[in-house]
Amino acid sequence: MKIKPHHILLACLGLLLSASAASGRGGSWDEDAARRKAAYIFIDAMADLSDEGYTAYSAKLRRATQLDPSDVDIAAEYAELLLQTTELDSAETMRAYNAMWRRFKAAPGDYTTAAAMAEIAGRMGRLDDVAEVWKALRKALPGRNDPSMNLADTYLLMYMRGDSAAYDSAMSIYSRLEEGLGFDIALSSHKIRALALRRDTSAVVGELTRISRAAPADADVALYTGQMFESYNMPDSALSRYDRACSIDSTDGRALMLRAQLHLSQGDSAAFDSEVFRALESANLDFPNKMRMLSSYIRALFDDSTQHARIDTLFDVMRQVNPGEPQLHALNALYLSQTGRADAAAEQAGYAVDLDPTNLELSTMLVQFEARRNDDEAVLRAVRAGARRFPDALYFPVVGASHLVSLKRFDEAAAMLDSFDIASVENPEAAGDYWSIRADVEYGRGRRDSSAVLYERAITVNPHNIMAMNNYAYHLAVADTLLDKAEHYSALAVKSDPENVTYLDTYAWVLFRKKEYTLARQYIDAVLRIMRIDPERPEEAPEPAPEGDGEAAAPDREPSAEVLDHAGDIYFMTGDRKQAIAFWRAAHALEPDNELIGRKVAQKTIFFE
Repeated sequence: MKIKPHHILLACLGLLLSASAASGRGGSWDEDAARRKAAYIFIDAMADLSDEGYTAYSAKLRRATQLDPSDVDIAAEYAELLLQTTELDSAETMRAYNAMWRRFKAAPGDYTTAAAMAEIAGRMGRLDDVAEVWKALRKALPGRNDPSMNLADTYLLMYMRGDSAAYDSAMSIYSRLEEGLGFDIALSSHKIRALALRRDTSAVVGELTRISRAAPADADVALYTGQMFESYNMPDSALSRYDRACSIDSTDGRALMLRAQLHLSQGDSAAFDSEVFRALESANLDFPNKMRMLSSYIRALFDDSTQHARIDTLFDVMRQVNPGEPQLHALNALYLSQTGRADAAAEQAGYAVDLDPTNLELSTMLVQFEARRNDDEAVLRAVRAGARRFPDALYFPVVGASHLVSLKRFDEAAAMLDSFDIASVENPEAAGDYWSIRADVEYGRGRRDSSAVLYERAITVNPHNIMAMNNYAYHLAVADTLLDKAEHYSALAVKSDPENVTYLDTYAWVLFRKKEYTLARQYIDAVLRIMRIDPERPEEAPEPAPEGDGEAAAPDREPSAEVLDHAGDIYFMTGDRKQAIAFWRAAHALEPDNELIGRKVAQKTIFFE
């Protein structure tokens, strides 16, 4: 709600005067007292509005209206509040609207109350009333041009709704304003918009040409007309205007940016490339526009690896011209990560966080980039710093604990989770993740019964907690217990993501424990296929992923001793002893200290824990 100090002053002064003269209006002493009280409550309400005390403002307005329902200003102010904040039925809406209309008619020259009336009338589609308001203000305030401009705009709306005569009324107003103002870019833009409504392209082009000639040394006019010509698919005319703007000011970043984008849309990559560098080096092009241009440039050239050095140079230029911009470092981090430079990406993400430590998104990005460069301690430092900055963000303790679980540092993981008040989390997905990691921690500590209870809690809190289902199913399979429940949960995980090798491997292992060896082999073969492991030569490195297959490089798709060991056991139980031994040997090469796998390789037969 907008505060209207001018309206407050006038209304309060009027009410004080009317209240002091109440005895001259007739009526009982009680009625006069009610009017005086209403006036003072209204003044108090307006003070609350000035202080943004909206609740008190509303309550006092309602009370003032009850005390003196005949006061036009009080009734209109309360009506305006109701129309802006309350769902009213049609009858209530019209009563409120009429209350505002009475205030307008009582003082048609009061700009503030009249403008409020026009806004409400426009919102309700009562364009005739809107026009009447602006006509009254135009008459009352002949020195102001905005009532005439608003009246012309209202006529255009009426024309769009079928009133053909309203168009000529709007154009007549624009012509009279031009006679008084001379050349004015804002007025010309309104006139061009009116011409465009009639799809009169030749008239629009003529007007654009006219205003270009009227202000040949005005860069704003050149840019406006250039953009309009571009929107009408007239690139040569647009380019000539952008060139004019650049000749007026060779450092005008706006002109450089628009000219660069025009070159790109026309397929002139060389000109685009040149313009981008000039625009980004410009000190007077605002940073958000530079970021948009830089992003477009990266997208245009990213697939060409020979251009990456130029993109690196652009980032260097941007950091020199616009130092201290966290979003620039964040974009650089994303680009570096996507081009395989994990260390540099993490470094840039760190700069972004240092520049804007209150930005949660940047702190989470730093954790992700530290994880990609496989520096465990750096990940944990980023997690702990994020947890200190954002103690209410569950992301950091969950990610940190998960990372510690992968390092088998279970006590540290438990301490990290204990530091967070999970009772404050209402989001079931987030809470489910917490309890799932908590269960992983307890399992790692050897507390199998506790972990089972926690997995069940994680799934109860979030019935779609697929990771909890998968991990719980795997642990049940390892323990060779509750295998029907394990199969149920594991099947749900696979159904949710049929290409997830972790889920497929768990399902294969559950089926193996249930002695469904043939079916288990089908699922372990699916894992091998996705990992690009050749069953005939499992010891060889998998084939490289096809270019552009970003998922193929994911860590869970890299060969692991666990998957190869499972494949060996499953192949052995389906009668393929030679192939099983080959899988075990490949697994042992990845984990030479694994005693159980070593026994299988040495004695060429299966053993169970």
